[in-house]
Amino acid sequence: MGSRTPAPRRPADDHNGSVLRARRGTTTVALVVALVVGVLAAACTGPAPSPAGTSSSTGNPATAGVAATVAPVDPTLPGRTTDDVARLTVDALQTYWRTALPGRLGTPWRDVTTIAPVHVDDPSAPQPPCAAKAADLRGNAFYCPAADAVVWDADVLLPQLRERFGPAGVVVVLAHEFGHAVQTRIGVDEAQRADPAAHPTILLEAMSDCYAGAVIRHLVDATATGGPVDLPMRAAERDAALRALVTFRDPLGTLAADTTAHGNAFDRLSAVEDGYDSGPTACAGMTTAGRDFTQRRFGSAADRARNGDLPLDRLVPAVSGDAKAWFEGLVAARGIAGYSAPDPRPAPPCADAGPQGPVAYCAADGGVVTDLAALGALQQRSGDFAGATLLVSRYALAARAGATLSATGYDAGRSAVCLAGAWTARLVDPTGGFGLSPGDLDEAVAVLLDEDWAETDAVGTVDPADNGFERLGHYRRGFDGGPGACGI
Repeated sequence: MGSRTPAPRRPADDHNGSVLRARRGTTTVALVVALVVGVLAAACTGPAPSPAGTSSSTGNPATAGVAATVAPVDPTLPGRTTDDVARLTVDALQTYWRTALPGRLGTPWRDVTTIAPVHVDDPSAPQPPCAAKAADLRGNAFYCPAADAVVWDADVLLPQLRERFGPAGVVVVLAHEFGHAVQTRIGVDEAQRADPAAHPTILLEAMSDCYAGAVIRHLVDATATGGPVDLPMRAAERDAALRALVTFRDPLGTLAADTTAHGNAFDRLSAVEDGYDSGPTACAGMTTAGRDFTQRRFGSAADRARNGDLPLDRLVPAVSGDAKAWFEGLVAARGIAGYSAPDPRPAPPCADAGPQGPVAYCAADGGVVTDLAALGALQQRSGDFAGATLLVSRYALAARAGATLSATGYDAGRSAVCLAGAWTARLVDPTGGFGLSPGDLDEAVAVLLDEDWAETDAVGTVDPADNGFERLGHYRRGFDGGPGACGI
């Protein structure tokens, strides 16, 4: 987080590509330390250049922002190699778009002409489409419109994605690349050439992420009804696909207007959610006028130097001070006078609070209790705004109680996540000195994907049907719709 003024700061300081990039090169345990270790040495300074004229979707894996403790996903499709998984994925994608493109977008589907797994470790491998040599594809995947080819590194990238995220990691990357093939077929290439300003890279990448979301929904629905058995996609696999995608977000401080920008974790997963919820028609209709991108520069050199993270002893009072004032205003707006939000305290612990994670709301006395050691460990793993998100979700429960609304039950937990999103949205372009740093929204995504803490109610219960995908949806509902969308 950061501020844009010198005074007290939380101090902030042609169809080209889908690089899913590195955000931060140091600080936390990397989610994908094993995912291209030694493969893309420039991951913390910028993406490896994509082959000319290509849409690259897997440039630089991120090294922070999503906890490294998430276990590999089952099922792993035993007996199937990663090449098998890629082939099954391509077959499923071609089958899906044969029906979806004419049915939803009114355009005939032509199967992608060239599907090219590239063995980058084989010095005798033939020259791949749209690249000088096989080794240039190491750690990469892209769609090349000139050759109508989907190309990927079959030796490093996909096997390591599969190892870390299960088959869902392979599915989401290839589904994204097929999204670029969809764009070519519906005329986006020509539209970009005619009006480049209306079709920046980041918008085309969001569209392709959106198409991937539509495919994921198709697989989830098909799995729920008994097929396709070859590529099961349930809640766990769906969350794994999201984790795989966010490992390729942009580096910290990249602006949406940058010609290499592809999106932060929040914006990319928002696009996936749109495709999942509304299908390909919503993806094709995306415009710069109708979509806000949240990437910003650092507000100060000091904030850049610390990668946007505040020390814990500054984070807790800064976040709680701002959240207290904001939630007091919400309660007052409901016509309830005299509500005063609590100051956070490290002790005594809550009685009967149930498991709420590193921060708990105490219904017995209306307090917010922090476990500073647990918050510190979370910050080391996932960044400072992961803890800030949990802290604000507990203030949301306190405010609900202050507004004579229930702080228990599934609806209360969903409201808490939603209100955390509403509180965060006002910090993207703050009017005062307190605001987000680059990477903060990625850190919120991290804790929402990996933990249910922000959605627990005042006694530590949470809807067992909700997973990371649903929590992100609750958060985004508040982020986009404000507190009124959260029931307060």
